[in-house]
Amino acid sequence: MEKTVTNTETLLLVDDGVPQATILIAQNPTSVTHLAAKELQYCIWQITGVTLPISNQLTETTGIPIYLGDLARTVLGVEKTSQRNIGEIESLVYDIYFLPGAIILYGQDTKVSTGVEIDYSIATDQQQLDSDKLQIPGMFDQQGTLWAVYDFLERFCGVRFYGPKAISVVFSRCPTLEIIPENIQRRPAIPHISGSLTWDWPLMKGQFGSPSNDAIRLYERRMRLGGIPWQTNHTLHSYPERFPKSRYPQFYGGEGFEKLCYSSDALARQVAQDAQDYFEGAEALGLGLPQSSSYYPVVPEDAAQYCQCIRCLQSLEPHQNDVSRSKNGVNLFNDGRASHLWFKFVNKVAKLLAKTHPDKFISTLAYENYFWYPEGIQLEANIAIAPCLAVRNHWHLDYRQNELEQYALWAAESRPLFLWNYYCFPEEAAVIQQWQCFPGFMAHYLEQIIKGYARDDVKGVFLCGIGEQVDFYITIKLYNDPLQSVDDLLDEFFSLYFGPASEPMQTFYTLIEQIYSTPQNWDQDGGFHQTEVMAWGRLGTQERMKQLEQLIEKAEKLAIEQKFSERVRYWKEGIWNYMREGRRNYLCGES
Repeated sequence: MEKTVTNTETLLLVDDGVPQATILIAQNPTSVTHLAAKELQYCIWQITGVTLPISNQLTETTGIPIYLGDLARTVLGVEKTSQRNIGEIESLVYDIYFLPGAIILYGQDTKVSTGVEIDYSIATDQQQLDSDKLQIPGMFDQQGTLWAVYDFLERFCGVRFYGPKAISVVFSRCPTLEIIPENIQRRPAIPHISGSLTWDWPLMKGQFGSPSNDAIRLYERRMRLGGIPWQTNHTLHSYPERFPKSRYPQFYGGEGFEKLCYSSDALARQVAQDAQDYFEGAEALGLGLPQSSSYYPVVPEDAAQYCQCIRCLQSLEPHQNDVSRSKNGVNLFNDGRASHLWFKFVNKVAKLLAKTHPDKFISTLAYENYFWYPEGIQLEANIAIAPCLAVRNHWHLDYRQNELEQYALWAAESRPLFLWNYYCFPEEAAVIQQWQCFPGFMAHYLEQIIKGYARDDVKGVFLCGIGEQVDFYITIKLYNDPLQSVDDLLDEFFSLYFGPASEPMQTFYTLIEQIYSTPQNWDQDGGFHQTEVMAWGRLGTQERMKQLEQLIEKAEKLAIEQKFSERVRYWKEGIWNYMREGRRNYLCGES
């Protein structure tokens, strides 16, 4: 959602190196407003060389006042701002609002932060300055004012947050900063983004130049991770320890059966009671649930093995052949062998929860052997579903077809729809097995599938892994605004980030993307994960590696200015040297 109103009168924030504005915050600002003011001041200093004053004294304003956070209540009126308390998604709406001679940046903000403390000097690569510690908002704290500031910096000041380190942030440097007003009221199109964020994996760490933890935490805020509080992962693995069979035999299938019994009404009642307790304020032990979530996760253990009692077998045996296979018979991953057993159990839990908390949801995954939609079962309306999609393996056409067909069935239902997206592939296997993968660049396919998510009203996405610099950036920007063009985003990235070396660096990315994203380059009769043999026997061939090497060498010659040469160096070390080592190790292993 976005509403815009354009004004014609420009506002001068800095005039040829002279400050013409003051950042105004409340006497006791929230941690959200404090960080928002620091970020606005820092970025405008990077652009103009001028440090705008931050003040909590309305009478000490120099030039144009820029009102942040709660101080906007005084300017806009309490009635307008209080209308935001109408729902979890609506609460994410923020304003960039222009009055005659004033700017207002405002959204709903959490009063007490759940976030960590960072050193802002370290986070912004200003180690020469004194320590500047501050608490940043937690992932799922409301932080509308901060989002408004970041949108303002990108939309009106040309800032681009391409990475955690200062060298990876693009500023359009000019001693004068003039704004053409345009009122904005909006929220992210997909209102939840979180994940298991693999910042330390080789490709991302190399491209970003090994940033500090403080810089990474700040970058997560800059990329607007968070949103509506939701978390759904494996939860029931803790139950056998909490409820051992010796004391709770009713949770199990009887003599000789050691697995939790998902046909057990007693187990369903206990899970429902845990959900009810959480919604009444109890801590969800070991689940890492964000505060004030409307969704309680219920998910079996990973690589689940199921109870084999008579009641469970009645749901399992008729579906033992509900397996997804490639056209030549290779078993794929996500199937339906346990879908009926699992979703019957989830239905029981959801029915019990609805009696006490009709406005809350049981949230579960569609994953592994309970990925398929359970035909013939009417699921309760208070079940939220999160299909798990390995979209970066969609070069395997049969795998892609299986996942997208079942996703479409889930998306057709009128229920809260979330997703897991596995951006850990193809790098995960390489990290675990200690080889180097062929990078999984695929921005154009990601655009296609993310725009589908927006059409299907996906509420949120959990990223299991974050991929690489460009694909991560493109993904987050499209989650925020899927109307953007991936080609425009790519052209802008390479032009701004690499300057005179943009042409060979964009060609370098595009060539890897074309190789990786073209199904004909893969063994469609083999497995659905990249292997070392696939990486360097089929994808990173000698001829292709020679082309890529020539592009990197050309970029190095063109990137004379220090900021561009350093960015090329990060890509050379993080991507090209990684690939070259992978192919060399593969060839050595063959000989």
